[in-house]
Amino acid sequence: MKYYIKNNLFYSLLILGVFFVLAVASGEEETEKEVAEKLETEEAIQISSTQIYKDYDDNEVAADNKYKGKVVEVTGKIIEISKDFSDDIVISLNGLIDNEYEIVGVGCTFSKSHSSEAASLNKGQIITIRGICDGYLMGPNISGCSLVKSE
Repeated sequence: MKYYIKNNLFYSLLILGVFFVLAVASGEEETEKEVAEKLETEEAIQISSTQIYKDYDDNEVAADNKYKGKVVEVTGKIIEISKDFSDDIVISLNGLIDNEYEIVGVGCTFSKSHSSEAASLNKGQIITIRGICDGYLMGPNISGCSLVKSE
């Protein structure tokens, strides 16, 4: 009997969790077409990865007012090239410190269509990306990224 109750409770919470995630995900997300249009037409805020990281580290509310939802061009040194849970490409640029031991930096998410570009990049390389700032989650996050320049 106890096993039955625990099992039902587990599945009930699991179903509620799934509905919660779906409700959050169905919020006011911009469509890919709207994001592409925004990236092409809006003037970008040009900033270094260390400066945007410092701004968020100093005051997340002020940084959100300045960057969130806006087109940014961020220049910095690559500290990691990886993929996220949906197989999108994530390139992390240096944040507050400038060395190989930095763990969290500015996360820049590229769609799978940029895999050949990403494959040609290396840690330590200086690049400039263009994307939309999504705010802060373990560091500033930029989505819808494209490579503007690599050195």
